Amino acid sequence: MTEIFFLARHIPFWATALIVLGGEFGYLFWLKKKKKTATLCLMIVVIGLAANVFYIWAGGPEKSVKIIKKMHRDHK
Repeated sequence: MTEIFFLARHIPFWATALIVLGGEFGYLFWLKKKKKTATLCLMIVVIGLAANVFYIWAGGPEKSVKIIKKMHRDHK
């Protein structure tokens, strides 16, 4: 669980890299007419965007971890 908390605390660092790399490779594969690979790359961009939106909505590193802890506790 500590790995999940670490990832939630540092979302802007890994999610922004996913957005940039996924967007760049998605565009390159789209130019090469490789639609399935381009779609996969663009789905990675969507995952990065969703993670950044969650981070902003939660209110930062400490609150995002608290929300994930609460979600995990309520799921049990």
